[in-house]
Amino acid sequence: MSTRLSASLAFAAAAAFGVTQLRTRLDDRRVQRRMRQLVGVAPMPSESDSSIHIEMPHPLRERRQRKRNAMISSQLAPALELIVGHLKIGRNIGAAIAEVTDSLSEPLQSIFVDAVEEARLGTPLSDSLQRFSDVEGNRHLGVVASAIGLQSKHGGSLVEILEAVHSTIEEEDRLQRDIQTLTADNRISAKVLLALPPATLVVVSLLNPGYASPLVSDSLGQRMSLVGITLAFVGWRWLKRLSTPEVVA
Repeated sequence: MSTRLSASLAFAAAAAFGVTQLRTRLDDRRVQRRMRQLVGVAPMPSESDSSIHIEMPHPLRERRQRKRNAMISSQLAPALELIVGHLKIGRNIGAAIAEVTDSLSEPLQSIFVDAVEEARLGTPLSDSLQRFSDVEGNRHLGVVASAIGLQSKHGGSLVEILEAVHSTIEEEDRLQRDIQTLTADNRISAKVLLALPPATLVVVSLLNPGYASPLVSDSLGQRMSLVGITLAFVGWRWLKRLSTPEVVA
């Protein structure tokens, strides 16, 4: 029985390794195709392409995106404070953003640098920031872009507008930190509940080798394992949604 369990684990590890290698090769081919399109060797994809692309959720990619989004939001409030200071001494918004880029860190620094470069080439600064907001999925950056765009079209004091935006972003960040503190116990409980079944399975397999082998060797056990994994994934998403409420100031 323990031999079957070892064979099943080896097969699962080999399958995971194969999937990783396949994904790496597909990513390399996608990068090479994009490079050929940029240099003119391959045709660029047309907007009227009727192919259907289905985006599957990827936990690691979503986690990296959330982490990057949180870093942008945390860096934006201090950056706005510096920008407002430069505006008060008479600089325009483009020069103010260019002055504060050296004191910023990634990823906000590269966003501001690219926006300033595009503004020098003739693209409105608000349009560039709005495009970066759409790409990054950061609502705070979109609010800043809207404030700059409204001021350029209708006039008004940009200093007062950005100060109001700065206060709103700081208040929302404070609320987010308070919620993270209040939901810390719930998040820890969710992690413990999700880790308990696989940890129990490992302990039982070590104490009594072969006891859990029907879960991978028997057809009924395989279906039960699949149902258990599916329910665990649904429970993980549900507990994660409950423990991380959205803050909208």
